[in-house]
Formats: sequence, structure tokens, C-alpha cells
Amino acid sequence: MRPNSARLARFAGIGAVGIAVLAGGFYLFDRTGAEALPTGPARQAATSQPRVDLNDFDSLPDEALSDRAFHLIAQARRLADGGRFTEANAKLDEADKLVPGLSETAEGRRKVAALATPDGQFALQIARARTAVGNDDYPEVDKALTEAARLKPGAPEIAELRQAMQAAQQKEARRSGQVAELLTTMRDAIARKDIAGADRAFNEASRIDVLDPALDHARVELAQAHKAASNMNQ
Repeated sequence: MRPNSARLARFAGIGAVGIAVLAGGFYLFDRTGAEALPTGPARQAATSQPRVDLNDFDSLPDEALSDRAFHLIAQARRLADGGRFTEANAKLDEADKLVPGLSETAEGRRKVAALATPDGQFALQIARARTAVGNDDYPEVDKALTEAARLKPGAPEIAELRQAMQAAQQKEARRSGQVAELLTTMRDAIARKDIAGADRAFNEASRIDVLDPALDHARVELAQAHKAASNMNQ
């Protein structure tokens, strides 16, 4: 048997790290007394955090509740613009339940109530018609004006917008005619191998109405003409 002094020396040299058990978790200490990261179950307990259920309104922080309420108010406004007033009011009820007393919710209720009246519906249809005229969406213009005429037959706004639609259609027809003439000029220039002249005609047509569908096919024709001219010069 070794003497006690030898046994103590052996234990002192085993290593610089000892293990201590504290509060059910394992912690490592070095000889300086510094604490290392927890391991095992203690580490899981230290790193796990409670998660918020976004569908549980009672668990949401105030900021998240406000964001949700504003989102519901925005949905209500879109529904009201589409004439879906019952659904719009239901969204506002949800918003009021989340954050009572918001001025935006009250404003939303006033807007829904105003749009639900015949005058409000008429104004909404007139606004739709004006937007559609600006977008050259003539079927939508006609649809909105037909509904407006049902609400207020003979209203002057209806006649004004029909005139605006006719003027826009005439203007579009003129643009289409000009584009067609210039594309004919382009094709004539291609036939003469005048690629520069074809480019000028196409560019001028694009300046008149860059969205004209006829330009799509003409663009392909012009590219093919450029390719053919390049092959001839090689």
C-alpha cells in the first residue's frame, strides 16, 4: 500500500477540471474557478424559451396586438370598397376586441356606414369608372357606369364619364392607326434591306404607344432582319 502523501499527489495530478453537481445540472469548473457552459438537461433548460402563439391574442404583446388590429382595419376597408359591408363590419369588430378604442376603427365604421348608403355606392361606382377610364379598361368602365345608372338614373357624372370613355377610345384608335402605318413603313424598309430605316420606323412607333400589341411581332421581325443583314456582311 502506498503512503497517503503519494495518494494525495496522485489525486492532485488527475486534471485541472472537476465536476460539481448544482441544482440538478452539471457545471464544469477549471482550477481557476471559472464556470463553463452547462451540459445535458441543464443546458436544454437554459436554452429553451417560451414561444408565443400568434393565434392566441391573450398571449400577444401590445405591439403585436396593434399590428393585428391595423391589419384587420385595412381588410375592412377593402371589403367595404367591394360592397361587402357585413364582412367589413365583422373585421372591425375583431379589431375593436383586440385593441378597444382605436380612432382608426371608428373611422373605418364611419366609412363603411357611408359606403353602405345609395349615395356612397354611387360615389364608389363613379370612382371605379374614372379609374378604369385612366387604365383604358373599357369593359370595367361600362360595368361601373351601368351600376351607377341603376342607383342614380340620369346623373350627370354618368354622361360625363361615357363621353370621357368615348374620347379615350378614339384616341387609342388613332394611336393604333399611327403605329400600324409606321410598322408598314418598317416592313417596307426591311424588304429594301434598309435596316437603319426599319429601326427608325419601329422606334417612332414605340414612342407613340409602347404598349401596342402589334409591336411584339414587329420586334421579332426587326431582330430577324438584323440577323440576316449581319450574316450577309460576314
